[in-house]
Amino acid sequence: MKIDKFNRLKLKLEVFKLEQNYMTLDRILYYFSFLGNIFLIYFGYFFVKSVTNSIPALFPFQDIFFTIFVGLFLTGYELTKRFTLEQFFTTTLQVKRVTGGIFVAGMICCFLIAGSFYLSIKGAHRLVDTSETIVAKTDSTISLQRDSIAKYYDNEIAYYRSQPGRKQADRESKSRKVDSLQQAKDVKIQQLEKKTETKASTAMDKNMENSSAFLFITIFLEMIVLIGVGFDAFYTLGSYEETKKLLQTPKFKQLELNLKLLKLYYQNGKKVVGDQTLSFNKFQSLVQTQKIDASQKDLKTFIVLCQELDIVKEFRGRKKEFMITYQEAKDLLENQEVI
Repeated sequence: MKIDKFNRLKLKLEVFKLEQNYMTLDRILYYFSFLGNIFLIYFGYFFVKSVTNSIPALFPFQDIFFTIFVGLFLTGYELTKRFTLEQFFTTTLQVKRVTGGIFVAGMICCFLIAGSFYLSIKGAHRLVDTSETIVAKTDSTISLQRDSIAKYYDNEIAYYRSQPGRKQADRESKSRKVDSLQQAKDVKIQQLEKKTETKASTAMDKNMENSSAFLFITIFLEMIVLIGVGFDAFYTLGSYEETKKLLQTPKFKQLELNLKLLKLYYQNGKKVVGDQTLSFNKFQSLVQTQKIDASQKDLKTFIVLCQELDIVKEFRGRKKEFMITYQEAKDLLENQEVI
């Protein structure tokens, strides 16, 4: 195995196991959870807006005002829910036991999730529910076609009733014909109603399927918010603990000191490529002024390290100049120390 590959694997499997292996998954879940919040806001809007629409007109541009208000309210609600969940998961993972405060925070989170779920599922139902339209269309179809059937048969019945019936046989024949037409009319109307109601029932079943689908979608959206926020808290805390353990070792304590010295050496990043470095005496004085715990030996070792890494180079005698930017030097030190 090549040494470069070994060093990469060492970073991934030993030094930063959690950070290196789960960083991509954490970013995907975290940002995907925002998509869940957006759709929950979208669904909840239809329910809350339908409630505000029932308010009588009180002032001009009332509809625009309530549209903006509902959007801001639901956005604020979802952001509050995210913040509360983040604090709850982070605190729970740190404490690792149930306390009174965590229990109360958990109840608040459950309340916020329940409220969000209720608003979203109601809004999703309003969005896909076409039962009122189906009923109205069914009634309208039955009414129009019933009137058409009734008009035809009523004209026929009126025609036969208007025929003269001087003889008893003629009157009986006319009566039978009228009764037959009336029965045919009733049968046709019943068939029409049955056929139309069957179609309406199929449409209502499909409408129920749509509502059930949005129920599962809403549950899924709430879950991706919980998973995204919860896993991010786990990942952040785990990465912090990994780095904290590393910084407690002598090697990484030296890295921490070198980074502090580098920041002073570059005058907080103000020095650029080609600028001269501070003299050793000025650098030592600056370190003492900033109250950094570093001996003269530490400073000399740091300057030698910078020369070995080609961060600085000597020109024209003993004068030194910066060869790379502060950020590049910082990255170089961090990589050199970690490996």
